[in-house]
Amino acid sequence: MRFRLMKTTRLFVLIVAILFFVPFMGVAQELNANNQGSSFKDNWDIQLQPGFSQFYGDATNHNYFQKFKGEIGFSAEMSARKMILPALGVGIQFGYAGLKSYKDQKTDGTRVDLRLSGNYFDAGLFVYLNFNHLFAGYKPNRRFTAYGTAGLDWGFWNSALTDGITGLVIKSGSKNGNYTFKTNAFVVPVGLGLNYRISDRWSVNLGGTLRTVFNDDVDVWHDGFKYDQIFSTNVGVTYHIRSGWGRSIKKNKKSRKNPCCNEKKERSKPVIPIYDFDQIKVTSPEKKSLRRPQTVEPVVVHVQHVKAASQDIEFRVQIMAKTNRLHNTSSLQARYHLPYPVVETHQDGLYRYSVGSFQSYSDALAASRQIKGLGVFDAFVVAYRNGLRIPVTSEMKK
Repeated sequence: MRFRLMKTTRLFVLIVAILFFVPFMGVAQELNANNQGSSFKDNWDIQLQPGFSQFYGDATNHNYFQKFKGEIGFSAEMSARKMILPALGVGIQFGYAGLKSYKDQKTDGTRVDLRLSGNYFDAGLFVYLNFNHLFAGYKPNRRFTAYGTAGLDWGFWNSALTDGITGLVIKSGSKNGNYTFKTNAFVVPVGLGLNYRISDRWSVNLGGTLRTVFNDDVDVWHDGFKYDQIFSTNVGVTYHIRSGWGRSIKKNKKSRKNPCCNEKKERSKPVIPIYDFDQIKVTSPEKKSLRRPQTVEPVVVHVQHVKAASQDIEFRVQIMAKTNRLHNTSSLQARYHLPYPVVETHQDGLYRYSVGSFQSYSDALAASRQIKGLGVFDAFVVAYRNGLRIPVTSEMKK
């Protein structure tokens, strides 16, 4: 039983480590120098999960279901994670588990009466992966998802082992000859869970976390196995902070109630064509020669001065930047249900992918918020002149 648990733990850690780099390889976005990407306060999840814990170590010889007869302790987990991609988040977590186990027989068949009791705490960093968004694509209306976590914590415990036959009690931190039982060590927690979204802000979840303590002193007894383990089964709630794209979802829900109004707004919007600006040579318009009117009576000509729109500056919403070229940009549009075609430009060794074409910064900023609501959290506004990207200045934002 113990060997299978350790083997499963190592395999899960390896899988999570590999999957940690997959989203970055496919959705790498350059740093937003103009601070138009999602800010640090956007896209956070706060999760609280109470439940029960089970200890697996030298001071136990019962399986998961046998432990329900007196070997269950209270557990609680709290975490805060920043979702940097629809399928990937990183954060900090805290955990507590009550230590309670019983051993009535050694591996060689010898009868014993050992009882473990105590408390365990840990804190550390972790990586969160949403498997549905990772493998099936991001869908904002998806309610049921499966997820996995892997972290690196530092654990503390205060435990005592009681021998019912001899009456001897050994506590953590005590000495056994020249050896002192430790009270803290590194911990690797890995977990799996199911999440059900009940609203834009709240979810309920069910999961389990296996904590492998890189020390054999949690149960204050050495009897043939190197590491102790604590398994927690939890049911909890998650609060989603979506100040960046959550408001866009609400706006979209309100707009669905009045489809007729939406159609009127769409008709009033100018149709802006999307071009591949790397293939277009922009030339200055030719000046037309003025002719004097051939009339007998003098004619008063009213000249109307037309100002060029932002000095030929065009605003777009950038969604991705890569050093290698994408083979099919239409798949990117279909995956996130983007309302504009994807345009590719190549400049300074990067292939940049953007959508939309706007004459004002405010229109582009509104479009970027809409696109964030579709799952592209780090979409931001960029400016182009004559097909070349230029920095966005404060004057452009006016």
